[in-house]
Amino acid sequence: MALSRMLLGWVLATAWLLAWDLMAGRGTPGARTVAALVAGEGLLLTLIAGLWFGSLGAGGWWLLFGFLGAFREWPALPAAAGRSRGRAGWRAALPGRALRVLRILAAGGILAWSLGPA
Repeated sequence: MALSRMLLGWVLATAWLLAWDLMAGRGTPGARTVAALVAGEGLLLTLIAGLWFGSLGAGGWWLLFGFLGAFREWPALPAAAGRSRGRAGWRAALPGRALRVLRILAAGGILAWSLGPA
């Protein structure tokens, strides 16, 4: 896979993730630190996408990035639910976590568009 396509995918995925964080209001305190963390997250997603589209498979990107988003959010879900009691805590924690999974899924879509088969 061409380095220029990888760089384009990384820039687009990082821009998406930064825009999401700015809209969610997480981009204000320590903006440089947040930007560096999001750039790292975008880089890791781009490297996984490059591996996926370059050798392992061409289809099913939505499943791959859906799982990655779910794996990323899963450890935080019980902690967020534990702040409140029982099922009500799980119901309160799920919508925000599901949106963050969609954030990763959308970044995967951007990478599928920019890195996928030509």
